[in-house]
Amino acid sequence: MRGDQIGRAMPLALASLGGLYVTQSVLGGFIWSALPAVMRERGMALERLGFLSLLVLPWALKFLWSPWIEAWRRPVAGPARTKSVIRLGGGLILLATLALALVVDMPLPALILTLFIIATATATVDIACDGHAVEAFPSSAYGWANMMQVGGAYVGAALGGGLVLVAIDRLGWSAGIAVLILTCLACTLPFLLLPQPAPRAAPAPSGPSLRAALARPQLRRGIWITALFVAAMKSTLGYFGPFLVDQGFTLTEVGLFSASGSLVVGVIGAIFGGYVVARLGTLPVLMIALAGQALVLAYCLGVAAGLALPLRPLAVLTQIVSSAWLAFGFVALYARFMQWSDPGQAGVDFTIFQCTDAGIGMVLGFLGGQLAGHFGYSTLFGTALACSALCAFGILISWRRADPARA
Repeated sequence: MRGDQIGRAMPLALASLGGLYVTQSVLGGFIWSALPAVMRERGMALERLGFLSLLVLPWALKFLWSPWIEAWRRPVAGPARTKSVIRLGGGLILLATLALALVVDMPLPALILTLFIIATATATVDIACDGHAVEAFPSSAYGWANMMQVGGAYVGAALGGGLVLVAIDRLGWSAGIAVLILTCLACTLPFLLLPQPAPRAAPAPSGPSLRAALARPQLRRGIWITALFVAAMKSTLGYFGPFLVDQGFTLTEVGLFSASGSLVVGVIGAIFGGYVVARLGTLPVLMIALAGQALVLAYCLGVAAGLALPLRPLAVLTQIVSSAWLAFGFVALYARFMQWSDPGQAGVDFTIFQCTDAGIGMVLGFLGGQLAGHFGYSTLFGTALACSALCAFGILISWRRADPARA
């Protein structure tokens, strides 16, 4: 694909790439947003809900197999096999999701195993998607590709955490899972059916290497900053839905607020965050996002502690405002991922940062369930608020040490 053909095909290629990111986030939104609310409504204890956080494990560990996936996807001789990775992973996801639809009251161990298969396949497909995005588009189109990634993530979260949750509440479990399957197929098929741009450069002769990535001080500092930011922003993310359910909100209400937050405010927050990053730089955006999320946590703490606060703003804050702050901050952080990554193996480096994000979220999600289950929501939100302040201080110190002239 060359010359004017690239110009004509680029919008379709970018849109179909966005569809892949929507699919991945539909599945993630279902697993980490809709499912905890459904399980809590069915009476599952908060301590057991914490085990759902273990489903982040494939996303936290996918850096371990990313070099092998990339080596197979980009052979030294022959065309790229991006579509093959997506077909294989998508077929496995489809089979596992059909099992969810057919078995309404699946025992918890079987449910965890099935969801673990879905999460592993999705995380593996994501390696191929990120590699394709970096290698197949010119650097002048990276801004658009990044918008497809971030925007697709929030659209998918709205569909998986909102639309699917409403469908389960209104139509039942099996019909809701059918909506999930159809949504994923509709978003994935355009990429598989449309011609895609070929890689613009040959694969690295020595192959991708985790050792080379971790040897760079800049990447290690980036991992530390990422861990601090994720700990501050996502420590209670999986418990906003159950908290609302325990405060008397229905699944439909939680789903509609979640969809609104992800689809509208999340996308706007991502776009606005990109604009502010260009004006002020990354660090101010991260600090603003941390302050905004801290206000959300403070309100949740007040409600959990029994203060006479109105409940209606609680849904708006946790499902809409929180999504805006997440999008606002993470669009800045993901832009830094690209700068911290080595262009020679950007797919592997980018995956390492994503794994840091997922791993910290998994650990804190599990610990959050134990805190909430044993000591109550007030302890959970109070601890998260204190953690947020400490992480903000840590980011400031690390950032200035890494680049004092640009802090």
